[in-house]
Amino acid sequence: MQLYQFPTPEEQVASLADQIAQALTNTITTNGRATLAVSGGKSPIKLFSELSKKELPWDKVTITLVDERFLATDHEDSNENLVRKYLLINNAEQAFFTGLVTTRNIVYSTANANLQIDNIDVAILGMGEDGHTASIFPCCDELDTVLDTQLSVERYVITNPKTANYQRIGLSLNGILNVKHIFVSINGSKKLDIIQEAAKGATKQYPISYVLAARNDTQVFWHN
Repeated sequence: MQLYQFPTPEEQVASLADQIAQALTNTITTNGRATLAVSGGKSPIKLFSELSKKELPWDKVTITLVDERFLATDHEDSNENLVRKYLLINNAEQAFFTGLVTTRNIVYSTANANLQIDNIDVAILGMGEDGHTASIFPCCDELDTVLDTQLSVERYVITNPKTANYQRIGLSLNGILNVKHIFVSINGSKKLDIIQEAAKGATKQYPISYVLAARNDTQVFWHN
């Protein structure tokens, strides 16, 4: 992995937003369009705000989600709701958004996601203090299948974490590894210790370790 450390969240956000904007710009120049997948939670709010102000050809950008809790899209815990409030504003209001919850049936919603989102160019991952990323939790019964790159696992899969609320739709390991530009945003000394431990080799204790083991070009942005 490529680890970048910053003393303040403001410096981390500014640098990460610049790198994401550059990756999107380069992809648009080459392919005409770009797809950006983002994570939810409270941590990305400042990044979303900064990114939304970037002067990009946003009308050529599709924004989607790395993962989503299976609940109403206007629920306060919905990642889609977060993205609409904090990212699809300012200049980024011109971007096209496609969410993961499209029906009241999680199987149909997941199938729709796999049909609608055929390629992701840039992804922003987070990481929990249990080493999970996207919705690949070490405690979920689907862990072995979701991490198996030899199986024809779909880009988006369903997981049922035992230590978190709600069923989830999220990228499988295959889905993550097929992304050209992978960024990870984390903060705090505990998460720094975890990701450095995870970088030593793939272990189910820390699912993000499988991303780091397969993609040494993963860019990790950390602030204390």
